[in-house]
Amino acid sequence: MAYMPLDKSKFYLDKSTMPKIYDLSNPWGVDTPLWPFPGPRQDLLFPRGQYLERFHKRTMTYTGTLHAGTHMDAPNHVLHLEECDQERYGYSLDEIPLEFCIGTGVILDMTHLYDEFQAKWNAADGVPSRFGDIWVELKPADFEKAAAKDGLEIRPGDWVVVNTGFHRFWRVNNDKYYNYYPGMGPEVCDWLLFEKKIKGITGTWGATDAPLWHHPLKEQMPWLDAIYTEATGRSAAVDFPDYEYCHRKFMQYGVCTIENAGGDVDLVTGKRMTVAAFPFRCEMADGGFVRLVCWEEGAIK
Repeated sequence: MAYMPLDKSKFYLDKSTMPKIYDLSNPWGVDTPLWPFPGPRQDLLFPRGQYLERFHKRTMTYTGTLHAGTHMDAPNHVLHLEECDQERYGYSLDEIPLEFCIGTGVILDMTHLYDEFQAKWNAADGVPSRFGDIWVELKPADFEKAAAKDGLEIRPGDWVVVNTGFHRFWRVNNDKYYNYYPGMGPEVCDWLLFEKKIKGITGTWGATDAPLWHHPLKEQMPWLDAIYTEATGRSAAVDFPDYEYCHRKFMQYGVCTIENAGGDVDLVTGKRMTVAAFPFRCEMADGGFVRLVCWEEGAIK
């Protein structure tokens, strides 16, 4: 096989003449942080089948969860078929209507929550008994305040991207990222669905539901259940008595949900953009990787 020398004089594609695409996806690979279920969990594996030094080409296979990095959940991840309108909204990942995966949207600035969390954490020296109520469940007023601050409005059919600032913990402090991110609960879920009538929701958070909304927390995240009780003196089972309400409700009504946003999000925060994230066409998949992107409205004709 002849080698192919690089001749840059013949390059003709010029990125500077093209619309700017902002990548809101987090990078991922062998050390990708995974949702912290109890017990051991297999890391992502990328074994090579062919090698450049022998075959002059590289091929790799992937073994691991479909719920890693920036990914979209499908209704069959958390819902039985009878709980869904499969014909209207799809059930497995390949059935999600592509029309739902692109649209106008707003990137809301809630990065003050990152600063407030860090201040509380540092004041407590990371000791749970000193935390108090360090967790934040987002409410409709938080969305309205963030939108108003930058002159934005959540319109029917919008994609909503929430920048909590917690993407700064991705691969830096995965404990903080997954156990303490500001997230959603039933109240704001129903508000976004039935009052704002959104099309898609994503944020710089570890899951569509806030970490404490994983009932029974004592089974799903026993370490977090213990920390919550130590920090607040209350019971998570009493305060958060449902399992992934937001997951189930959003997908029951066709709203696309994407977890672990990040990437260039700080560059577009406070703006209205066109947002897109297309899932791969994998039959039976209950979720899968997406390249979550956005661009200035009207930039691509």
